[in-house]
Amino acid sequence: MSTNPRTPSRKLLLIEPDGLVRSTVASVCRDLQLARVRQITSVVMGVQWLKTGKPDGLLISLTEGDASLAFLTRLREGGLRCDPALPVAVMAREANPELVARLKELDVRRFLLQPFKLRDVIHTVEQLWPAQELMGV
Repeated sequence: MSTNPRTPSRKLLLIEPDGLVRSTVASVCRDLQLARVRQITSVVMGVQWLKTGKPDGLLISLTEGDASLAFLTRLREGGLRCDPALPVAVMAREANPELVARLKELDVRRFLLQPFKLRDVIHTVEQLWPAQELMGV
């Protein structure tokens, strides 16, 4: 069995309740070979998946409010079975200065404001990993 040389090696965990948003992000990542996407519908299911899965990055919706922020806090504190320094991007419908400050504290690399354009998704995922990490340097 041969593998497709164009298959992306990065694994992105996507936590998003909205099926249309999930499928759009996943298909863009797949079609442009940006990352292999594991689609999860909630933070609770994300915690369950992390018991066996190991992502290279996380794109999480903040629609679950405090539960989403608690998940990110737990991740950064090493309370999940993945790298606490995992590259993270978030999606939200709105932001205020307090939220932005909290996301900076949680070392969120990228912020995607919804509704978004496909090019915004592409840019967000591409910028999740610095060029040196992509080249294995």
